[in-house]
Amino acid sequence: MRTRRLLAILSTSFLAFPLWLGGIAAAQGPAGGPASFESMRLRTERGIATFQIESADALESAATRVNTDLADKDGRVPANTPGYLLTNRIVVRADDATPMMALRRARPNITVESLEAAPGFWVVHAASIREANRLAGELAADARLQEVYLDMEHPRALRALPTDPGFPSQWHLRNTQVTIADINVEPAWNAGYTGNSSITVGILEGGWKTTHSDLSANYNATASQSGSATTTHGTSCAGLVGAVANNGKCGVGVAYNCKISKQYYGTSSQTATAMGFRNDLNFIKSNSWGPADNGLITYLSSVERTAIDTAVSTGRGGKGTIFAWAAGNGGTADRCDYDPYASNRKTFAIGAIGDQDTRSSFNETGSSMLVVTPSSGNVRSIYSTTGTNSCTSTFGGTSAACPIGAGCLALILQSNPNLTWRDAQHVLINAARKCDPANSLWTVNGAGHDVNYNYGFGAVDVFAAIQLAAGWTNVAAESSLTTGVVAVNTQIPDNNTAGVTRLVTAPAFNVESVELVLNITMTYVGDLQVLLTSPSGTQSLLAAVRVDATDNYTNYIFTSRRHWDENASGTWTIKIHDGAATDVATWTNYTMNLYGTP
Repeated sequence: MRTRRLLAILSTSFLAFPLWLGGIAAAQGPAGGPASFESMRLRTERGIATFQIESADALESAATRVNTDLADKDGRVPANTPGYLLTNRIVVRADDATPMMALRRARPNITVESLEAAPGFWVVHAASIREANRLAGELAADARLQEVYLDMEHPRALRALPTDPGFPSQWHLRNTQVTIADINVEPAWNAGYTGNSSITVGILEGGWKTTHSDLSANYNATASQSGSATTTHGTSCAGLVGAVANNGKCGVGVAYNCKISKQYYGTSSQTATAMGFRNDLNFIKSNSWGPADNGLITYLSSVERTAIDTAVSTGRGGKGTIFAWAAGNGGTADRCDYDPYASNRKTFAIGAIGDQDTRSSFNETGSSMLVVTPSSGNVRSIYSTTGTNSCTSTFGGTSAACPIGAGCLALILQSNPNLTWRDAQHVLINAARKCDPANSLWTVNGAGHDVNYNYGFGAVDVFAAIQLAAGWTNVAAESSLTTGVVAVNTQIPDNNTAGVTRLVTAPAFNVESVELVLNITMTYVGDLQVLLTSPSGTQSLLAAVRVDATDNYTNYIFTSRRHWDENASGTWTIKIHDGAATDVATWTNYTMNLYGTP
């Protein structure tokens, strides 16, 4: 339990809290001298973790996570994870600003600033990573501060896949070989829906080449964060949304007359800031990135979650910024349900389908999948802008599917700018095309929607979507039902499909999304299958038995969209079973949340 001492003593000696995590041991080189890193225990949002740090006394430093706490059931420890960037900043959640104001007065040598994109959060700048870690320990002792953790950048897997060169044409816009397998944009363009300058799509990435001759005319500098970093990946994503038409260079974007901007991901607070940047101008933000596609659950930092919530509540004049998200490239060994960005009910998880109208080889499955758009993974790849001023015919992955979806959303908002983010989800679902109709995973939910773990509600048909959007009447304001925290405190039988079942009775309610928040004590969560079944019989597989040595589900949020438009009335079934031997789980509690309209 944290020491509950008041920050009132800040005026005399802020360093009165002796809670620095310490644990520093300088690594020794071959001759006994110091090596180029230190082993250090740091305060992260998920608890204390050990890192090897190149320079703890710098403002920023590359670091590697030591994974001794992730040993599997046979004691095997995963390889250490490189790719972290530590900073001298601390993320603090303080619902009451008083202690942060006291800190600012007591320590004028440090910077304390509120984070506009995520109300209630603050960023504290220390003199170094070492001092930030020391200060984080001190701040964590104050009971008035809800969260304290170091601001760091986690390793990312970009959602593009390298492929062999394909036919250099934009078949996703006009597929002349399998004519059904494109986004059906030509009739939309012919009807005048090509995007317009009042709609800006942000490419939230590592940067893109704004001077590229096929992009520069549509670049919106006012809606963009400052910075000179560029990536070929980001440049390809930008081209799929807004590459200029009729200029003799590369191809065209889905919404070739809209504007495109850039925001930069980074540490938790930097990404949160990008999510909240100029959402009066950025109507849509395209995110072709996420955690590693390795089948492991990951958690969304609280500051990023709050930034998404805030953008969806206040962006676009209160109608909500739309977050298009790449659903992931982990194939059948992974699920987008383990990705807290793509599976957030307030984002649009966009998967991939290939040029033959069948599942892209890398496309993940999941109950949180919304729709799919074209990408690589069958025969041909995706053609777009790249580099400093060139083109490529080998782009792909859900990295390509996501900006194609974002471009479609720009045309939908051109058709009806009054759609809220929820209405845009309704339009995509209702206008989706049943792709790959022979696929065995298609089922019909209780509201009559075709739905598939591979494809969500199907492939985007943008012309059908703009027609539907033009006459769309906005749905009622969102309501919710919740069970609250329900205690279970029951051991799940080891390696037994009988599992443990709990029933939830709900009243009449029109469902959009369902959240299941789980707390389970377990040393190997990959042993557990989690299945939710609605009163109408629609199933949502939320977690499958897999290789995942993560300890515990701690307030982990699973999201399903498979029950869209179903009547909640009746009995819902939550079943969890253990599919492998040795590790034993105790199901502590759950919360089930329904979102939709009465």
